[in-house]
Amino acid sequence: MIYISILDKIVQDKLCEIPSLERYRGQYRLVRSKFKDIFIDGKIAFIGEVKPASPVKGEFRSRDNLDLTVKELAMTPISAISVLTDSHFNASIDNITLVKRYTDVPILRKDFIIDELQIFESSFYDVDAILLIAKILDKELFKTLYGLSISLGIEPVIEVYSLEDLEKALELNPSIILVNNRNLETFEVDIRHTEEIKRYIPKGIRVISASGISNREDIRYLRNLGIDGVLVGEAIMKAGNIREKIMELMNFED
Repeated sequence: MIYISILDKIVQDKLCEIPSLERYRGQYRLVRSKFKDIFIDGKIAFIGEVKPASPVKGEFRSRDNLDLTVKELAMTPISAISVLTDSHFNASIDNITLVKRYTDVPILRKDFIIDELQIFESSFYDVDAILLIAKILDKELFKTLYGLSISLGIEPVIEVYSLEDLEKALELNPSIILVNNRNLETFEVDIRHTEEIKRYIPKGIRVISASGISNREDIRYLRNLGIDGVLVGEAIMKAGNIREKIMELMNFED
């Protein structure tokens, strides 16, 4: 239950941050998302994540060395970069600007989006995609945020933890679903959870697997399931050599 408690606290803290974003209501931009371009039939897209810390596991990468971390990540053959922007992960929206300094691969903003102002803010930073977490959104708000994202040209990536989340997500006829392999009650991760959820996802929807992916065998297993992409954060943030770890995961020769 520890993660559920942390999730509730993050959402409550996020509610307190929303008023400070009011200035973005009149500054939104139309975005030309490139996120769907990362998916190529027969291949698995690799999304590397800039995740400085975890509210449960502590710091992975020092803020002082984040510039070097991003530079190393950008010098690898990854398909896209997921950027944590929430303070509970020692992160901020400025990390998107930092990533854009070193690469032009598509960017997924990973945060706890619960208000339209966060999507306006996301468009201002010209992100290609945003994460919408089905579990923390009621159906009406979910539909509103999804529609706003689409209208601004930002690709919504819907995160699901359970079949209940998936049922809610499918009502929106989404293009991309991210299956999180973490059990929110025990905090344990099992990549076989992706297989359990995928069997209920209609054909034509791109599927990304996230959490618990740490080695080449994990990716091979997911590729054999027909998964379209993997999102890897902790495994590469904890690696001594980011490039070496990514090349290993992608089975590329350096």
